[in-house]
Amino acid sequence: MKLVSYSCAADSGNRAGALLSHLDETGMHRDTVVDLRRAYALYLSDVSGDPFADGIAAVRIPADLTQFIIGGMRSREAAKQALGYVEDALARHRHAPLVESRVLLPLESVRLLAPIARPGKIVAIGANYAGHIKEGRSTGVLGELPAYPVAFLKMSSAVVGPDEAIVRSRHTQELDYEIELSMVIGKRCRDVAAENWRDVVAGFTIVNDVSMRDLIVEEKPTGVVFQGKNLDATCPLGPCIVTEDEIADPGALDIRLRVNGETRQSDNTCNMIFSCGQIIAYWSSRLTLEPGDIVTTGTTSGVAGFNRRFPERLLKHGDVVEAEIDGIGVLRNPVADEAAAHTEALPRSA
Repeated sequence: MKLVSYSCAADSGNRAGALLSHLDETGMHRDTVVDLRRAYALYLSDVSGDPFADGIAAVRIPADLTQFIIGGMRSREAAKQALGYVEDALARHRHAPLVESRVLLPLESVRLLAPIARPGKIVAIGANYAGHIKEGRSTGVLGELPAYPVAFLKMSSAVVGPDEAIVRSRHTQELDYEIELSMVIGKRCRDVAAENWRDVVAGFTIVNDVSMRDLIVEEKPTGVVFQGKNLDATCPLGPCIVTEDEIADPGALDIRLRVNGETRQSDNTCNMIFSCGQIIAYWSSRLTLEPGDIVTTGTTSGVAGFNRRFPERLLKHGDVVEAEIDGIGVLRNPVADEAAAHTEALPRSA
């Protein structure tokens, strides 16, 4: 499943959904969002005639995806049954009732949000691709690295969702991008063995670890990098969470990042130095990981870089950044200067 958090004009508050592509009654391809709570209530009502279907659905499929993840196997099974019910109804050409009951919504009619709006913590892995390490060393910013997956923390207040603006703060002149495959933690855990990492990961998403290179250089002599990774609206996250069972090998995914349609980063996760299992094993031995936490896996080469290495690549007002990972989708965000950051969200691409 591709789980999403969304809002729309017809409903108050955010809701939990799943992305679904299908053929409509006219044979046209449609990208839609399935409202999982409503779909599960219909499933319970139709299959068993349960008079408490709405209440059960509200418990099993909460609006907040962190709470959904905390619901564990029961919530996941409920969502699978809901999605299967919708797919079966579509196969029987029952498209209209699903639309009328707002179970099925056209993708263009909703606003996708960051699937985890406020992660408890974002453990951001650095220096996990040889190409990116080479870029850092060529400018003197990176030296010898320890033999473990180095990391820093990104603040949840930096998170923005699909089509929301990445803010170019007045405090930086060197705004840069970094696409990263990221894991969403599914259960509270500590000391997870590398071979058991899938047991604690609910799914995968995309993080664009937007970085303020000039601030990082200023902070490096202190030994603490904080501002350069955590200014407001510098952590796009989404567009969805792909459940763990749908990514057979997270170490074999093509990743790419485009700015204004130009490819800037392109690689495959097979080139990660530390695997997902190694990352989870190391950091769960140091930290308690909790449901909804995000653990990234580092970025590849192609960034603008430190000390204005490629000044023409630095992000500026009006740029559009698209971070794409096979099997997950495209995380698309405009860039806006701080004074203009409250303009309307970017229209959805076709």
